[in-house]
Amino acid sequence: MKKLLLAVAACFVIASSSYANNADLFELNEEKINAEFTELNELEAYVSMNENVTIHNIYQENAGLVAGMNLSYGPEGMMGHNRFSLDEMEWGSFAWGFCCWPIGIFTVLLNNDKGSNHKISFFIGLGTSVLLGALSSPAYISY
Repeated sequence: MKKLLLAVAACFVIASSSYANNADLFELNEEKINAEFTELNELEAYVSMNENVTIHNIYQENAGLVAGMNLSYGPEGMMGHNRFSLDEMEWGSFAWGFCCWPIGIFTVLLNNDKGSNHKISFFIGLGTSVLLGALSSPAYISY
């Protein structure tokens, strides 16, 4: 009983001593924002003067115009992002595929409101369930 009370007291002390600080959560650096908008305005003016310019041409001819910007540039273009990352995982759809895939077919796959990230997450969950089931079935059958 003493150990339980000690554990509860320790949890209470730890929980009460830690707190979240949101003081600078909504703090804005207006100088930095204005500097980024001036860079964007310069880029917009350049693109409006040269109508058929591409990002590839800007990098070749006038790289200083986009030097401070964090633009993703590759041979497939800026919008050619085809890779699926863990940041794009829709965990609800993953759970439908992992836990209850027959109902998930109706709630995720046949639902027109769900995007491709939802459907990919569903299939990843389904694949994970099948893989874990296949790995654990020899242990289940042997007993």
